[in-house]
Amino acid sequence: MEPDDMLAALLELARSLGIEVRKTLSGPSERGGALVRLKGKEILILDASAGQADQIVAAASALRGRPQLEERFLPPEIRAAIESAATDG
Repeated sequence: MEPDDMLAALLELARSLGIEVRKTLSGPSERGGALVRLKGKEILILDASAGQADQIVAAASALRGRPQLEERFLPPEIRAAIESAATDG
């Protein structure tokens, strides 16, 4: 799967779980982004200036450990990215 497609799929998945996605030019971390909770709402903030690989890791990390994904079909590349983020992050 191409990196553009993987990032788009991860962000679409995050949105489907109720996570708001925002991009900023000055990111919250050196790792491409961060998941924050603001007024009870989860927001994934991605650093638009970070490399695409770092943004993918940040998005996958935001999704790891979510029980909603256990029974949901995910393309193998997406599931592997999420599981990899769980061990890398």
